[in-house]
Amino acid sequence: MAKKSSAKLNKNVIIAVIAIILILAVALTVIYFAAPSVFDRIAAFFTQSNENKGENPGGGSALQRGEGDLQIHFVDVGQGDCILILFPDGKDMLIDCGTTKGGDLDTTLSYISAYVTDGQIDYLMITHGDSDHVEYVDEIIETYDIDNIFMPNVKSLPSGTASSNKYQEQIATLDKDKVALFKDPDTLSSNVYAEFFIAALTEPDCNIYLNVDPDESTNSIVITDDGLETPENPDTDATYRLTFYCPTREYYDTTNLGSAEKKNAISPIGVLEYNDFRIVLTGDSNEINEPVFVDRVGGYVDCDVLKVGHHGSATSSTAEFLNCIDCEYAVISCGEGNTHKHPRQATLDRLVAEDMTIYRTDNNGNIVLTVNESIVFTVEKEVSQEVNRQGLTGDKE
Repeated sequence: MAKKSSAKLNKNVIIAVIAIILILAVALTVIYFAAPSVFDRIAAFFTQSNENKGENPGGGSALQRGEGDLQIHFVDVGQGDCILILFPDGKDMLIDCGTTKGGDLDTTLSYISAYVTDGQIDYLMITHGDSDHVEYVDEIIETYDIDNIFMPNVKSLPSGTASSNKYQEQIATLDKDKVALFKDPDTLSSNVYAEFFIAALTEPDCNIYLNVDPDESTNSIVITDDGLETPENPDTDATYRLTFYCPTREYYDTTNLGSAEKKNAISPIGVLEYNDFRIVLTGDSNEINEPVFVDRVGGYVDCDVLKVGHHGSATSSTAEFLNCIDCEYAVISCGEGNTHKHPRQATLDRLVAEDMTIYRTDNNGNIVLTVNESIVFTVEKEVSQEVNRQGLTGDKE
C-alpha cells in the first residue's frame, strides 16, 4: 500500500510541475504580444551574463559595502547642467557647469563652495562643449585647484571677431603636448568653449584626460575610491564605481560633428554604483549614442535614478534606452520658461509610462540625492507629480 501511495504522490507532483510550466508558457506568450518590452527584460534577465544584467556594468571587481553617504547635487543653474557629486570618502566631482538663461554665476559658485570647502575639486568632467554645460567652467577652474579634468576630444578654434582672435593667440601659446592630445579634426568655435579650453590646459598640476574609449569593449574612465581604475590595476576594495561609456576612437574618426545632435551625442553616459544603487548620468545624450550604450551594456542594467538626457529633449530618453536602464526616479535639469521648450511632453510621457517619479530643477530648484542604505531626495521647492509631468510642445528643440 505504501508503494502505491508513493507512486500516486510522484504522479501528482509531475502533473503539478507540468501544469506550472504550461501556465508560465501561456503567461509569457501573453506578455510577448501584450507587453514586448517587459518580455525583453524577462528574457534579458535569464539570458544575459551577470555583467550584462547590470550586476557589474563595465566590468571590474565586485564592490564592497560602503559606509557614509554619497550625495549628488543637481544644481539649479537655469537652462543648463551642473552636477556636484560628493563621494563618501571625501572626494568630489563636478560634471558640467553652465547655463544659457536663468542662471547666476555668483549663486552657483556660492552653492558649490558650501560643499567644497577645501578649495580643491578632485574630478571635473565636461560632457560636451555647449555653453549651457561650460559657461561657468573657466571660473570654476580659476576658483578651485582641479586635480583631473575629463573633456571632449574637440579642439577650440575660435574665429570671426576681435575677441576670438584674442583667444586664438592664447591657444597658440598652450602646451603643445597637451594640445596634441586632441586628434580629432572637428573643432568648436565658440568663445565660451575657448575660455574653458584655455583654462583647462593652463591649470597647473592637473591631469587632462579625453572622453574617448579605445573600443566598445573598454571603458577608459572608471573612477573608484582609489582613483582611476584600469583592467590592469583593479580596485578590489572599492565601495563605489563611476563607469563612463564614452564615444570610441572609431566614432570620432568616422563622425563629423557638424550638427547640434552629433555634438550632443559625444556626451559620455555614466553609471554610478554605491551600496547596490545605480544612478545614470547622461549629459546631452540622445537617440544617436543611447542605442550604443544599450548595446555595450548588453541590453539591460538594473538602475534606480536617471539624470534625463538633454534637459528632457524629445530626441533623448528613447523608449529603448528607458527599457534598458529600468529606473524608478528621473531628474531633469532645465530652466523655467526656456526657449528650447524643455522638457518636452513626449519625453515626460515616456518617463511616466515607465512609472518614474520626476524631479525638475525648474520646478524643484536645487535637488539633492542622498544614497546609502536607501535613496532620499531633498528639494528646495516641493511640487506635485502632476506639475512635474506637465511638459511643453512646439517647434524649437
